[in-house]
Amino acid sequence: MAFPYTSSTANSISSATSLSQHPYHHSLPTSPPTNRVVKCSAVRRLIWVLVSMLIIFTSIISIAWLILKPKTPLFKVDSLNVSNFAVSESQIRGRFAIVILMTNPNKKINLYFDNFDASVSYRRTRLSKTSMTPLSLEKMERTSLTADLKPDSHRCLKRKEFKDLGGKLRRGWVDFDVNMLVITTFRAGNWLRMERSMAVHCKNLKVIFSSSSKSTGMLENQITENCVVVYS
Repeated sequence: MAFPYTSSTANSISSATSLSQHPYHHSLPTSPPTNRVVKCSAVRRLIWVLVSMLIIFTSIISIAWLILKPKTPLFKVDSLNVSNFAVSESQIRGRFAIVILMTNPNKKINLYFDNFDASVSYRRTRLSKTSMTPLSLEKMERTSLTADLKPDSHRCLKRKEFKDLGGKLRRGWVDFDVNMLVITTFRAGNWLRMERSMAVHCKNLKVIFSSSSKSTGMLENQITENCVVVYS
């Protein structure tokens, strides 16, 4: 017995066909965040915390130094003795013994001096150089440092410098320069420290030579501090 083909039957067949062609017709539920997203978020939070802590720590250090107000150490060439000094054919050589007075003017900060190099020059020509022993200065402490500078080799002067030096030597004196390169560490307590590089310039140190041989000389008495410190 055949069934009549009506419009309702056609609609039912069409709906069944549509459902068979799209078995996943219903929408899937939203999936939760993946582990990767969670990890990235945690890393960002960690970086933010670390940066914040660094900024806070740096601010605390800066404020502490502003309160302490670290002062530059004081240097003075207290003695400069010259021996075996000779000038000939634009060449100059000699042996230099220097005594440097060093003062820590800070009441709450200790000073530590490393990589301490010193040299003696005439104008722009370096005559001798040496490395000094590292040392430390407690709060408000003053000490002296002695160094013996031997000439490495003969040094040649420019013609103008040679003429100028000869004229001064005939008058019985020569002005030398002592220069130092120092790495200084400022330390307050066990955790607060700051490292600075310094160039110390002691200019126009007048050495009086003996009237007989002109080969030995001593620094003229100088009362005031004769060195300037420049941070490099």
